[in-house]
Amino acid sequence: MKVLRSHSQGESLAGWLAFVTLAVVATGMAYTLWWPTVVRHHSWYWVEPGDIWGTVRASHWILWGGFSFVYSSQTGLVTLPGFHLLLTPFVALSSALGLTETAPGYLPVPKPHTWLIVGPATLACSGVALFALDSLARHLGVTRRWRKVLAVAEGAVLWETMAIWGHAEDVLALGFVVFALVRLLKGHERSAGWLLGAAIGAQLYVIALVPLFIGFIGLRKSVALLARAAVIPGFLFVAMAIPNPHDTFHALFDQPNYPTVDYPTPWMLISPKLGRHAVAAGPARLIGLAVAVTLGVVASKRRHHPLLLVWLAAVILTARSVFESVMDPYYIVPALAVALVLAARQGPVRFVLAGMASAGLVVLTYHRLGMWNYWLAMTGIFLALLVVTFPGRRLSTFEPPGMGEDGFERARPPEDIDERVALSNA
Repeated sequence: MKVLRSHSQGESLAGWLAFVTLAVVATGMAYTLWWPTVVRHHSWYWVEPGDIWGTVRASHWILWGGFSFVYSSQTGLVTLPGFHLLLTPFVALSSALGLTETAPGYLPVPKPHTWLIVGPATLACSGVALFALDSLARHLGVTRRWRKVLAVAEGAVLWETMAIWGHAEDVLALGFVVFALVRLLKGHERSAGWLLGAAIGAQLYVIALVPLFIGFIGLRKSVALLARAAVIPGFLFVAMAIPNPHDTFHALFDQPNYPTVDYPTPWMLISPKLGRHAVAAGPARLIGLAVAVTLGVVASKRRHHPLLLVWLAAVILTARSVFESVMDPYYIVPALAVALVLAARQGPVRFVLAGMASAGLVVLTYHRLGMWNYWLAMTGIFLALLVVTFPGRRLSTFEPPGMGEDGFERARPPEDIDERVALSNA
């Protein structure tokens, strides 16, 4: 009986996570369809995310076999089209039904009915990230009670990326790479490699975590992992680059962004100009990549500290925003999501502080405070969040669950005092 109750700390929360996912889908659709009517008292339009129509357009070109047009037809795509490939069946269904949609670069359709199919499909991608983050929390020893609270907080953090911005590929990539990290922590390099490749195929920011993976398992083992991770993104890159090399390299390496539309930071001053209203975000991101390589070396020296590895992942994801020349508010979400898992592992006080810092960052990134004020405030809050979530003394006491002879994880001792009392009474 004691073993069974102890093992219950690692029980799956599939039902709860499915409920949170459905809540994200329901509230996201309610916001896009009813916000203008209920709040603004204008019922003639919806507030579906504008960026989603570039994604839909790219999926159309994939459906038609026109890979040469994916990067050259105002889709705004600056990553590999892994998510767009997954969205193609839903776009094909909307076309077969004759539903209306907005064409990027033209006057928007007030109520594009394609959103009724594409919207739930994109919002449902939150489930992949929620299950992955819960899997990480479970591996790090977060109790069942706090995992439920964490799932709700993560759903709130992920919501804006899809409902407001329409970038489900960022959330999907986060889910895949966190699953890859969990598999790596458990010693399953094969599945970790495939999951890492799926994440890169969805969003290129995941590449920054590759040095961390290499540092954790070592150069010799990383060859096989990287070979598996290269299959999916390599296939997608070749499919795009062969018919249209010029636009493919421009999109993936220059990474154009627009400071007059989004939020400029001081790194814009050293970014190459691409015409009157665009800068190349790619070169400034090389600084963040250099930080990632440095932290990968640190990980190679601390391979027996999983908590530190996860914290370093949060630092690398933070560097994506800190060294970004032009910010979009949803860029901060992956770092916040991983940091909240660490905070849930370290008690209610740190979790509340991390939640407050995360909420403050979300609000801050939507305000134009001036280039320097914006960047300094964002960086300062990020630093505070990383300090709050740093494992500290827990590095020497954390023991990940081992694998029993039967192939199942051994249960951890419960950390909640009430659960310890219950076990002792049993």
